[in-house]
Amino acid sequence: MDIEHAKVLLSTLADGVDPLTGEVLGSDNVCNRPEIVRALHTVLCELDRPPEKKAKKNLPGNAGKPWTAEEEAAICEMFDSGASRRELCERFKRTSGALASRLVKLGRLRDREEFFR
Repeated sequence: MDIEHAKVLLSTLADGVDPLTGEVLGSDNVCNRPEIVRALHTVLCELDRPPEKKAKKNLPGNAGKPWTAEEEAAICEMFDSGASRRELCERFKRTSGALASRLVKLGRLRDREEFFR
């Protein structure tokens, strides 16, 4: 099956129609649950997104996740004790840009560029 055919099938299913028979799915069908409909549309949107706008595959594990108070305390402590950029990236599983932004927000740096000097 090619991707275009798969997209047609998923789109039809997301619209509440059995893609094989053309019958309207009952309101009690799992494919009519809001979470499932949103999931199908999310996948379809991702499939239609141009390659240059797709999510980067090699991002660290915590990329994009919110910071906890404990992580913020730990990054301040490590930074203040002289930890390297690499040590911080490995410990917090975040990009160096995210670390630089957080350190600015926490008042440890004046600007992001300072982290890269």
